[in-house]
Amino acid sequence: MIKSIIKFNLIIFLIFSLNACGFKPMYKLSENSIDFRSYSVAIINEDKISREIKEEFEKSFPANDLGNSYVIEVNVTEHLDPLIINTDGTISKYRIEIIINFKVNNKDGKTSLMEDRVRGFAQYSVETSEIESEDKKKRMIRTATNSAIQMMISRIQSDTSTTNDN
Repeated sequence: MIKSIIKFNLIIFLIFSLNACGFKPMYKLSENSIDFRSYSVAIINEDKISREIKEEFEKSFPANDLGNSYVIEVNVTEHLDPLIINTDGTISKYRIEIIINFKVNNKDGKTSLMEDRVRGFAQYSVETSEIESEDKKKRMIRTATNSAIQMMISRIQSDTSTTNDN
């Protein structure tokens, strides 16, 4: 009985103390945030990139039927570099680098709002099974792509908020 009263009082104390501390969530959508549903993505070199990269873009920028105001033209480059080479010449660790060159245009395509480059990295160790290694490679491609996409979104938001402030 006493433990439950102590727990209850502790919870009430935490609620009141955190409520008045001035805490604001960093990633909360606010009135100044950008609605990425008004953006569509056009991958320029779609035939040269892996399916995992395409799927990560589709997850981050889902297709919608709303009128898109902006088009993000994306050129993706994928590099697979060996990090650790064994004495017998086999590779035991790879680094995946995803480079995204992007340009944000108005829907008409005539006005370019910004142009930039972002990178995403991931590493993976080669497994004894070729199937496991290939699965790990695909997961790391997704991780590196997601990292680069998040950086791209952050840069677009930063540039847009800077433009709105001026």
